[in-house]
Amino acid sequence: MTKRELIDRVYRKHGKDAGLTKKTVASLIDGVFGELGDYFIKTQIKGTSTPRFTYPGFGTFAKRKQGARVTTHPRTGDKIEIPECTTVRFVVGRDLKSLLNEK
Repeated sequence: MTKRELIDRVYRKHGKDAGLTKKTVASLIDGVFGELGDYFIKTQIKGTSTPRFTYPGFGTFAKRKQGARVTTHPRTGDKIEIPECTTVRFVVGRDLKSLLNEK
């Protein structure tokens, strides 16, 4: 799904009835993702305390450090070193997981 598709879906399901314009819905979505990005950029990982955002039923995003490692280049087979970096990990929530696995 693209950003445009998300805006269209939110607008059709919630925006029309609330009297919002597509531009307003886009602004709200941009604001939410902007705040999440700022939160993960500005907060620091301290010991065992990691910055996280939990949306009940959907899942949890958590900032984490990934250590440096040596791996193999997929094309050439050469050993390459990947430096330490900070990433955001997503863990699927119970409700979403059960919906995904419904038959």
